[in-house]
Amino acid sequence: MIPLPSAVDGAIGPFRCGDSTLSDPEIRAAFSPGGGGSTAAPWLVLEEVECWRGYVRADYLCLAADTLSVIEIKSDRDSLHRFDEQVRVYSAVADRVTLIVGWSLAARALRAAPSWWDVVLAERVPTLDIRFVPLRDGAQNPSVAADALAAMLPIDDVRRLARGVNPSLGRLRGQLLRHAVADHLSCDELRIAVREWLARLSRKRDETPAPMLGSPCNLGN
Repeated sequence: MIPLPSAVDGAIGPFRCGDSTLSDPEIRAAFSPGGGGSTAAPWLVLEEVECWRGYVRADYLCLAADTLSVIEIKSDRDSLHRFDEQVRVYSAVADRVTLIVGWSLAARALRAAPSWWDVVLAERVPTLDIRFVPLRDGAQNPSVAADALAAMLPIDDVRRLARGVNPSLGRLRGQLLRHAVADHLSCDELRIAVREWLARLSRKRDETPAPMLGSPCNLGN
């Protein structure tokens, strides 16, 4: 399970006085790097990462030496209308998944999330602090899929892997190329390729300057 600042006792429930609902940014700030949480080293943490070539976007993707983990946040202001698709994708690519939920979705999320997912409650206490309460301990994913791991990779990485197996495979295109790589490489080999890609993505993000205020990247924010 991804290390989180957990409460030592159980949940206290939504308090009656004031607004105890939590938004996505509030939950992220309570545990993300720089926000007082503990998702720092030895984890490499990337925010908003496309999975399965952009079919869904993970809130956080956490990379350790031998584990690829996803953190998905469902705040009190979110819904579960795309949850089935997120379950399908995360269950195909991640070794571990941690679902962080607010009170408004906790009961439904516990029923909907696969039994091997970790489920953590994020709640606001009367002091207005945010704490995390484990609701269910998960386990290792029993069924990572090779084709889903191949779909995580940029096409140039897939082509390089294909040529390493058989130079003739490098002439394939699109889904045929990805399927061929998934058929010829093991999940462990594809996990290594995904980790290498994520490490490169992290370095690229670190080297990219933040957009200036007023730039097109900030329009509508």
